[in-house]
Formats: sequence, C-alpha cells, structure tokens
Amino acid sequence: MSEAVELRAPPRPRAPPRPAPRVAFGSILLASWALMLLNMSRDLFAVPVGGALATAWIGAAWLVWSLLFVLVIVAPAAAAQRLLACRFVVRRIGRWDRRLSATLLVGVALALAAAQVFVFVDAQVFRVFGFHVNGFVWNLLSVRGGIESLGAGPGTVAAFVAVVVVALAVQGWIVLRALRTRPRAASARRRRGWSLAASIFVLFAFERVTLGLSDAANQRSVLAAASAFPLLPPVRMHGFAASLGLSRGSGDPEFLRARPLRLQYPLAPVQRDPAAPRLNIVWLVSESWRADMLDPAIMPATSAFAAQALDFRHHYSGGNGTRMGMFSMFYGLYGSYWFPFLAECRAPVLMDVLQEGGWDIEAFTSARFTFPELDETVFAGVPAARLHEGDPQLLGWQNDRANVTALLAAIDRHGPDEPFFEFMFFESPHARYFFPPESVIAEPYLDELNYATLDLERDIGLIRNRYVNACHHLDGQFARVLDHLRDRGLLEHTIVVLTGDHGEEFMEHGRWGHHSDFTDAQTRTPLVLWIPGVEPRQLSGLSSHLDLPATLLARLGVAADPADFCLGRDLLAPGARDDCVVADWDHLALFTPRFKAAFPTGPSLERMRLTSPDDEPLDDAGPFWAEQRGRVQEMLAEMSRFSR
Repeated sequence: MSEAVELRAPPRPRAPPRPAPRVAFGSILLASWALMLLNMSRDLFAVPVGGALATAWIGAAWLVWSLLFVLVIVAPAAAAQRLLACRFVVRRIGRWDRRLSATLLVGVALALAAAQVFVFVDAQVFRVFGFHVNGFVWNLLSVRGGIESLGAGPGTVAAFVAVVVVALAVQGWIVLRALRTRPRAASARRRRGWSLAASIFVLFAFERVTLGLSDAANQRSVLAAASAFPLLPPVRMHGFAASLGLSRGSGDPEFLRARPLRLQYPLAPVQRDPAAPRLNIVWLVSESWRADMLDPAIMPATSAFAAQALDFRHHYSGGNGTRMGMFSMFYGLYGSYWFPFLAECRAPVLMDVLQEGGWDIEAFTSARFTFPELDETVFAGVPAARLHEGDPQLLGWQNDRANVTALLAAIDRHGPDEPFFEFMFFESPHARYFFPPESVIAEPYLDELNYATLDLERDIGLIRNRYVNACHHLDGQFARVLDHLRDRGLLEHTIVVLTGDHGEEFMEHGRWGHHSDFTDAQTRTPLVLWIPGVEPRQLSGLSSHLDLPATLLARLGVAADPADFCLGRDLLAPGARDDCVVADWDHLALFTPRFKAAFPTGPSLERMRLTSPDDEPLDDAGPFWAEQRGRVQEMLAEMSRFSR
C-alpha cells in the first residue's frame, strides 16, 4: 500500500517593501519661501532706507535670507528622503520606511512653522521695542521671572497662540499639498533648480560683498538697512576694501571692546569709621519712573517730599533697562561690568560695608530677584529668607501695596539701636502700567494693552495715560512709607533714596518703552535724597546713578577714595560732573553737554550712533571726536579698571 504524498504549493516570493511616496520638496521650498518673504517684509518698513545702493542691498538681503531661513530646514529633509528611498535602505528598514518618512514630514512642518513664528515675533519685537532677538532676549526667556517682566496679558498670549496655530496650519497644508504634487520631470527640475540656484548665488554674493565693503568703508545707509534683519551675520572685508581704496575715514573707534575680566574689586580695602553714626537706609526704586513724572499734578506727595530734600533735576540712570540701572546705582560701575560680577556672584562694596557694620538687610520686590539676577549680584550675600518677591497671581499695583505693608512692618520690628537697610522695587509703572480705579487722573486710557495687535501711532496717547495713572498710584505708595517714617520719628536717623531704575519713552523719538535707545525719555529719572542734617535744595547739575555708592558710603563714615570702588563721585563733595555714561546689554553711551555717542561693546554691523543732547541724529562725527577723543580713551580704560 503506497503512502499518500502531500503536495504543497511553493512559497510565493515576498514582494519587496514599497518605498515611501516621494514628496515634492521643491514645492515645499518655494511655497514656504513665498510665505517667509511675506513674513519678513514687515522688517523692511522698520528702518529708514536712503540711496540706491541701500535699496538694492535690502532687496537682495530680503530675497536671500528669507530663502536661507527655509532652505536650512528643507534641504536636509530632502537629502534624508533621498536616503530613505535608496534600495539598500529600503531592504533593511522595511515597513519602517513609511513611518520614518511620515515622521520626517511632520518634523519639517513643525520646524518651518517654528521659523515662521520666530520671524513674525522678532519683527513685532523690533517694530515695538527697536531690537531683535539677542542675548538680552534669550536671558529674558531663560531666567525665572523674565517672561513675567514683559507684563503680557491674556490678549497677548491669545494672539501669540493664534499666530502659532496659523503657522502650523499653513505649513502643514504646504507639506500635505507636496504629497499630492507629482514631481516634475528630472530634466525640468534640474533646469529650474540650476537657474534658481544661480540667481540666488548672484544675489547672495552681491549682498555679502556690499555689506562687507560697506562695513569697511562705514557706509551708514547700508549698515542702517542691515539692522532690519534678524540673525544677520557680519562679514569682514577690511583688507579687500583697502586694496580698492575704500577708507572708513578718521580711524576713530566705532565700538568699544569689552574684554573678559577677572575682577580686582575694590582696588584697596574699604573700611568704615566705627565711630560714625549708623544711619538707617530706606531705598525705594520704581520700575520705569521717568523724570517728568515728578510733577505735583501727578505725584503730589513725592513732589512735596522732594521740596524738603535734595532734588536732583538733571539725573541719569546708569542704564536704559532694569539690569544696568540697578547695577549702576549699587556698584557705581558701568554696565559692561555686570557680566563678570554676575559670573563671580560678587556683591557691591556698599553691601559689604552694611553687612560688616551690623545693618539688618531686607529687600522686597513686586517682580523677581532672579530677573535680572539681583540675588546673584546686589544681594548675593543676603540670605534668601530676607528677599521677598511679589505674588505672580497679583497685578503690579496689588503687589506694591502688599509689599509696602510688609515693609512698614519690617521697619517697626527694629529697635533704636538696630540700624536697618530696607529696599523695595515697585512695579506699578511697568508696562502694562497697573493701577486701581481710584488712581485714575488721566483719561481716556487704553483698557487692554495687547502687544500682538498694538498700533502705536493710534494708541500711544492712551498708553501714556495708563502710565500717568500708574505713577499716581506709585505716589500714594511712596507716601505711605514717607509718612510712616515721619510719624515714627525715624527721618532724623534715616537716609531715604527715591529713584527709578530707568525711564520710559512714549514715541517721542520713535520708540516705546525702554532698553531700545539712549534718549532722555528712556534714561532720565528722578533722584530724591533725604540725608539727615543736609539742607534741602534743588540741584540742576548733571548727576548719575553711578554717584549713589560714593555719596551714601561717605555719609556712613567711609573715607576711602571713591575711585577705589566705583566710577562715580560724592554728590555732596565739591565739583561737578562733566558727562555721564549709560549702558544697555551691549552698548555704552557717553552723554556730554553737546553730544550723546552710543558705542557697541564689541565688533558688530552697528556703528557709533551720534545725537545731540535733545536726541536729534547728527551725521558729522568730526566735532565730537575733536572734543571727546581723550574722554573716550579714558572710558576705555575705565572699562577694565577693576580687573587683574
């Protein structure tokens, strides 16, 4: 009997994995470039452009850099797709091919949307505040309390979210459309690609060479146009320019190099005479308090107190922003020193003297001590338990009121033989300018300040009225402290400092806010000093935040030469200031009776900006250099005086 034979069909050959569908990345590139051109065009109207060369350069830069913003994302993705389409890769990753391709496309859409949002937000920041995303902005985004300091309300947040959603939707649609687009014939693609590449290369070469030669020859119209673009890399062609006979002119420095420093501070020991009286200090600083707000119609209580004290009427902050303003008033040094002092967490000599002398030190802020990093600089040696911050759930004026209540209670805890140092930073006059209904003295005012939809030309008067109301509320809080000191009989034993960290501009010279320019509106602030036994008077001479450490330490019994620990002078000593220096994140500005000259503190496309004392631009720098060349050299030396 024969055995049954089972017949089996031969196995079917396994079909090779299907490659992922090809995506027309050329379509993504062109559509995203068109969107970026539209997006970046908002920058073109933010700077004045003069002359045919500057106009041609800005057109080329607009075309080239809007493409490069997109190309750096699309080109690697297109290369990755070609790699995934290789048979060698397909055989080894099999079904993962399609999943990786889908992930790649999602990543491309997200990256392109992020680039569009970055350019949109940067253009809005530049239009409103006058600077691009830079080291200061990164610090603001990365340090606790930085975002809160912007004062962005729900409307601004909602508008930003809407921009993100629109960018994601549009870029997602562009990518999906590319999936359905049949790639053109290879020959047609190649011809179009080479033509586009050749055109862009010519524009790129023109843009780079023109910018390099303009930088070498100090061609200001092109350099001014260059300020419109974010993240624009400089190009140096000084040798080539010299071979062509192009000269930048006088050879005077257009920037001041701030080199890294290892601190030697102070230069000599600073000691206090133990027999000197240990006066209390109450130091009140307001955010964005500009000079002309010290007006009896706006701040009656503070104006009345100023009439009984030393009222400095021509006073400048050491910075046009909080960081440099606060640094200069406690250290008496230029803002360029902020960075090494922060790196070494070095407190000022003033705080050293107070701690060694037994003063009880306590500080309050309606913002954060971490932004700027005052907890690592001014108050570096003060225990964290003595640094009291505002409640982020409260508005600025609410925090101001709560902190004043706490400040008064802290003053009351001290006995007659316990000297104290009490500091408070007020937030009411910070944008969005906070105040309660009972503080309204200027109407009408803008109900909601939305950074995303702001029209400054239309709204600036209403915004300024918000600020006036906030300063009126500030006056009431100052009055609470001053009345308490008077009622307790403490004024006879207490130094009182009233000032602002910087000013606030309301488009008097084309900007709103601060940290964007060195106009008087952004840099002048009140200074009222109450010093027991000193005759009250109004002083019209030039004074600076840099003078506060020397002035206060002299009243506390320190006989050291101020040059050993600061760059300021004792305001009550004989003599007067001839000029002052004001800083921001990457500039130093020299203010003289005839000029204001703002220098970048390092090589950049930007050049020295020269204006009159009234902030009107000046084109001819010759008279400035003839008058101030020696002072600029002295300022350069002062930038490294406290280094070893």
